[in-house]
Amino acid sequence: MPDIDVVVVGGGILGLASAYYIKSLHRELSVTVIERGRDVGQGNTAKSVGGYRQGIFTSYVNRVLAETTIQHLREAEASGETSLNMREVGYLILLDENRLKNVKTVVETFLKEGKAVLLSPETLSKTLHMRTDFTGDEEAMLMGLSNIKAGLFAPRCGFLDVEKVVNLYKKRCIEAGVELILGKRVEKLLLEPENPLGIPREPRAWQKVRVAGVVVDGEVIRAGKVVVATGSWTPQLLDPLGVDCFVKAKKRQLFVVSAEGELHKLLTNTWDGGRPMPMMFFPNGLYIVPRISDKAFWVSLTDEFGRGFGLDDEPEPSYYIDNVYPPLVKYYPQFLNARASSMWAGTYSMNYLDGNPLIFRFLNCLVVTGASGSGVMKSDAIGRIAEAALFGKEYAILHGGVKFEVSRLGVENRRVDKEYFIL
Repeated sequence: MPDIDVVVVGGGILGLASAYYIKSLHRELSVTVIERGRDVGQGNTAKSVGGYRQGIFTSYVNRVLAETTIQHLREAEASGETSLNMREVGYLILLDENRLKNVKTVVETFLKEGKAVLLSPETLSKTLHMRTDFTGDEEAMLMGLSNIKAGLFAPRCGFLDVEKVVNLYKKRCIEAGVELILGKRVEKLLLEPENPLGIPREPRAWQKVRVAGVVVDGEVIRAGKVVVATGSWTPQLLDPLGVDCFVKAKKRQLFVVSAEGELHKLLTNTWDGGRPMPMMFFPNGLYIVPRISDKAFWVSLTDEFGRGFGLDDEPEPSYYIDNVYPPLVKYYPQFLNARASSMWAGTYSMNYLDGNPLIFRFLNCLVVTGASGSGVMKSDAIGRIAEAALFGKEYAILHGGVKFEVSRLGVENRRVDKEYFIL
């Protein structure tokens, strides 16, 4: 007999949301979350910017996951259950000619549905004080910067306090009766024959097997079902079993620039009838997050080629100087001579196939991964889908009664659109 009915490996936001919905819909089962950190949500979840989007994913599936989750969080805040400090500053996605061409169809859909508006380069320069024209600028040409043709502005996007979302699901889990085991590292998944014969070197290749539990600091915890929600660390648990999770760990870094002098004027600038500055995403991977409460800008650049896969969470001061600062100061000369006052790094669990999450079963184990940097804003929906997938349901019911076919996010019958806005 198993020690625990369901073990969830990983106490990040996806593990917590999955554990909560499994326990709340199956009260008779014992559910345990095992997290290697001293508390839940202290891994890559804690390093998230906390941005959320309303309707501006190119993938229909990602739009549904994000919209239902954000609406759920809005209602949780409105009800008084929690305070997430949700700030609808908006997302501004800057489009050069090439990027506009690649996403033209979905942009037209966003505009038609009223989820975004298109701003001209002149409007961007006048109201947000950014540089949009690099004609004749040899340095900009060397960096591959092209003229901005338009800005896609989605007003109902913004950012929230990630630790408060974590605390919300932690509280829900505890109240539902989920056990949290903290400061314990799952070393491996325990594979055993379904019908052991008591012979050496079991399981043999011809025996039918199951995941019987997990090995934690050398000790075995047996479980009836296992959920692996370990983000970037997922391959470490699945590769030894020969199971492909279709994700790679990709390092991302964030740099904090204090807003003083001209930068303070920029940070506190308002536009469009009093709106604060939006989160801004540029064509070359640069993005800027104005943090008025911190009196700072958070800036980063999502590099692809030349950045190896791996679990590396050490920030590189030289990366800001060599890679982030040069294009940053081209778009915003106000950042001239600005240096990072602090920085941190983490890893995305990147699904390079199509940019949508992966939720699939093998044996009696469920894998929840591939959030590609947007797990927080899809967490509630993913938790509900994880519960449905673990218990073999055809559909999950997302917030607002939205019916979602579970197999869409699986492997064998996967049906998703490719996501082009991985920001």
